[in-house]
Amino acid sequence: MKTPMIVLIYSVLMSTVLYAQPTGPMGERFRPQMERLERYKKIRMVEAMNLDEETGVKLVSRYNKHRERMQELESERSLLIDKLDEQARSNANDKDLQRSFNEFFEVDRKISEARKRFLEELKEIFTHKQVAEFIVFERDFMKDLRKAAREVQKERRQK
Repeated sequence: MKTPMIVLIYSVLMSTVLYAQPTGPMGERFRPQMERLERYKKIRMVEAMNLDEETGVKLVSRYNKHRERMQELESERSLLIDKLDEQARSNANDKDLQRSFNEFFEVDRKISEARKRFLEELKEIFTHKQVAEFIVFERDFMKDLRKAAREVQKERRQK
């Protein structure tokens, strides 16, 4: 079961590597590959947790809403990092930097709260054990994704 996942992740990552320079915002350039990876992740979530169709639909629905919110917050966070970069380059004063730090910390707090809220919502459809399995699945999925990315990089270096 791991081999097909690694092959799919590998193909997604290889297709993103083929682009030399992003045009426009980074997210726009790789959106199709990221959407494909998200679809694959949802399928694997349902399979890995052995969910019936109804529960799988509930999970995916809640996960989609959560991902939309997280993408909004991550975009906001990225803009704040860009702002900090600009302020650091322009030697902004400490007061302006502190204000930006506070905004940054606030977005990080919102990200943490959104994650907590999502896991609490999962408790409405899952047992505590299943929520734990979901958390473990996410960690393992990301670990496998990083491993596949390293393999792609290793192969690229060998060519």
